[in-house]
Amino acid sequence: MPFSSDIEAVDDIFQEGKVVDGFLLGKEVHRGGMASLFSASKEGIDLPILLKIPRVGKDQPVESLIGFETELTILRSLNSAYVPKYLGAGSMATQPYIAMERVNGRPLEDFIKEGKRFSIEEVIRISADLAQAVQSLHSQDAIHLDIKPENILMDENGKLTLIDFGLSHHARFPDLLAEEMRKGVGSAPYVSPEQIVGIREDYRSDIFSIGVIMYELLTGELPFGNPQTMGGLRKRLWAKPFPPRGIRKEIPRWLQEVILRCLEPRAASRIQSAARLRQILLDHESLKLTERADRVEPPSFWESFTRWLQAAGYEPSPSPLPSAGNQDSPLMIAAIDTRQSDEALQQKMQITAKNLLQAYSEGRLICVSTIASTPTFEGNQESETASGIVRGHLIQLMEWAKPLKLPPERISYHVLEALDPASRIVEFAKDNDAALILIGATHKLPNKVTPWRTSMTKIVEEASCSVHIVRT
Repeated sequence: MPFSSDIEAVDDIFQEGKVVDGFLLGKEVHRGGMASLFSASKEGIDLPILLKIPRVGKDQPVESLIGFETELTILRSLNSAYVPKYLGAGSMATQPYIAMERVNGRPLEDFIKEGKRFSIEEVIRISADLAQAVQSLHSQDAIHLDIKPENILMDENGKLTLIDFGLSHHARFPDLLAEEMRKGVGSAPYVSPEQIVGIREDYRSDIFSIGVIMYELLTGELPFGNPQTMGGLRKRLWAKPFPPRGIRKEIPRWLQEVILRCLEPRAASRIQSAARLRQILLDHESLKLTERADRVEPPSFWESFTRWLQAAGYEPSPSPLPSAGNQDSPLMIAAIDTRQSDEALQQKMQITAKNLLQAYSEGRLICVSTIASTPTFEGNQESETASGIVRGHLIQLMEWAKPLKLPPERISYHVLEALDPASRIVEFAKDNDAALILIGATHKLPNKVTPWRTSMTKIVEEASCSVHIVRT
């Protein structure tokens, strides 16, 4: 079929002051290599709006259209607090645009270019939030595949938003980039080894990119530079980056362990889920350290040569579904009532926890207890002090967990202070992306949040994960 000259040019359709499908176009706020962004407004939509328009015309790469279709497909399927809200779209044939929420914030890249020196605490917070944002995609079987500072917006309160899904992959939709281009794509400093060899369906590629960003924020340098040739890119199939602690001595050993594990050439050797990465960043006591933690010198010539030889036969790790990452290593929460003794119930909860953990060899357990408050005016005895009271409950949690015989990296303990224990447990589970809450139904006087509603009922009704109730 011959090309129709009746198709209106994209640049003629989208101009300031024009109305497209009810969207009144404002100023062009950005013109990139593959798309333009216009501010917009529409009656009935109170959110600030951006219209994203693909670049079409002379010298424009076909990737801009493929990326536009990819972003449209994926963005409208996502439900995440870390992604701009999808507000509508036009037809590629007549009026190609994606309408989305205009999110406040500046790209993380701006802070890097300005020479900001990030504190270790800032890097941990940003990385934990980034891991949670990425996990929100993975749990929906989407992989970003272009995680870089330019695509991370941060508002004045530190809230993080991921943008630009033009290179992304979704397990439930056709991969237009893989089908049309037959090559790996991404941003050179942040792209994973498996992307370099054309693999686009491994969610652990995003974990590699997070590792690169953590390295950059802490050291001001890129672990593998910014190579512009395929030969330079392929170096990361075998190369070890210069240890971060060799550049910035105050970086904790555990944090270097995390970064270098994220940057392993083989995906199977990395931290296996964004949820697990976030858990470690918030509670590093659960991390088992290896020789990675103590590196301060680059690898020797012979070590590098050996790794280069091994990379000649590089084969990507098998790629499970993105949503499977948290299923293979789920986080479970055991809510133990240390304020009252019910030995029979606690023993039955131990048995249940042991059975669940045996089913998931990579699973982790957090034992939690809630207390109403700690004293404002402390007594002279340890048991009368805030820290002493918390310590007493921690000891009870540890005693309960002893029969499980879990290694330290698979278990941790927390005493939560809350007037509403049920709400605090639900919030804690959500913040930590827990897969399961284990609670006990006691025959003793139950905790009530209202005269007609128990704490257990509230947890069951409000938890965003599964709840397993143990009864005696």
